[in-house]
Amino acid sequence: MGAGGADRRECGEDIGEKTVTNKKSLGSIVSINPEFLGSRFLYEFINYIDISSIKEGNLEKTTKIEIKNAPARAKRLVRNGDTILSTVRPNLRAFLYLKNPSPDTVVSTGFAVLRPSEKIDSRFLYYSVINQEFTDYLTNNAKGAAYPAVDTETIARAEIPFPPLPIQQKIATILSAYDDLIENNTRRIRVLEDMTQAIYREWFVNFCFPGHESVRMVESELGLVPEGWEIRCIQDVCSKILSGRTPERNHDEYWNNGTIQWFKTKELQDGYLLNSEETISDQGLKKSSAKLFPEDTIIIALYAAPTLGRMGILTKPATFNQATCAVIPDQNYISMPFLFIVLLNLRDYFHRIAQGATQQNINVQKLKETPFLLPRKEIVISFTTIILPVFENIRTLTIKNQNLRHTRDLLLPKLISGEIDVSELDIRIPKAEA
Repeated sequence: MGAGGADRRECGEDIGEKTVTNKKSLGSIVSINPEFLGSRFLYEFINYIDISSIKEGNLEKTTKIEIKNAPARAKRLVRNGDTILSTVRPNLRAFLYLKNPSPDTVVSTGFAVLRPSEKIDSRFLYYSVINQEFTDYLTNNAKGAAYPAVDTETIARAEIPFPPLPIQQKIATILSAYDDLIENNTRRIRVLEDMTQAIYREWFVNFCFPGHESVRMVESELGLVPEGWEIRCIQDVCSKILSGRTPERNHDEYWNNGTIQWFKTKELQDGYLLNSEETISDQGLKKSSAKLFPEDTIIIALYAAPTLGRMGILTKPATFNQATCAVIPDQNYISMPFLFIVLLNLRDYFHRIAQGATQQNINVQKLKETPFLLPRKEIVISFTTIILPVFENIRTLTIKNQNLRHTRDLLLPKLISGEIDVSELDIRIPKAEA
């Protein structure tokens, strides 16, 4: 082969029926951790992103912190088009593509910030590093037993497929279409969640429920409340409140080839629960103290901030660990959506009563004895009639997002590696990505 052909192949040029894609070391095409918080930073407050703020490529929240009170790990600055990924426990896959972050955004030093050069499309870079093959490379090269982590040099040495820029842009456009749909659905879920909270506050905090004008307010231990409403404990309106269990880890047969969902507290994100990170077997269920709970069971975390009080709703029969508790409403008193929102609004109370030297927690008995204001039954029914379709919509959107992620994750390695050739596809590249 002549020198010209070799040069074209080295650049990953499309030279015929299929794109020839070489690999490049990441350090040769990106800047790693290019900017740090310093004396020239113009803001008194930062929008801080730590590793717990990110899940499956989505930013759950940022924390507004006065810069003088910022944690020592709040050091890395980011820009539009950067990718951040956790260097600690890389197998957990905490990563995020930054879209127009505010100029006061600062991320933890637990992240590596990858800033693309002009040689690589920023979204293609993102999809390359969220590829499972890249995660496996990081995991296999992590050091440390308690907190396995990778250093900058290890990340820089990593090789990723490197097709021509137009091919990169086509691949990024295909994959980002899935992520855009996921992002839109997630935004709709947030709107629906905010709607339920707004209605709850209006009815049960401000007491502006339908027909409130004709209801007299009376004194109670919680202050003035509508006549006929009662101060009750959570256990009074539930048919079952039980903590979860963990089958013994030294019995492989309890965990291998499991088909029964088993959730941990970190998987609770105040929404519907689909697939757990771990599963247990039929033997693990039958021969241990683990219990199977039905669909629509609310589970709530009892241990340690920031997870204390976080909840999930089962979409299929499942089990969970002992740091969580099942709460099943008695339909004679209360509905699942109403109980879920009640518990959500009791989170600050749970944090106030939590105890423990090393980690703050509440026990099942404290949860059972937690007081709340129970409206008259017809008010609960009216509220549920409005809220239940909203919950069902949230569930539908959550399942749609799971299916979109699954399809994207099937396509991603085949597109990135060149197994699926996009060179002949007529794909319109968005201007922002060009």
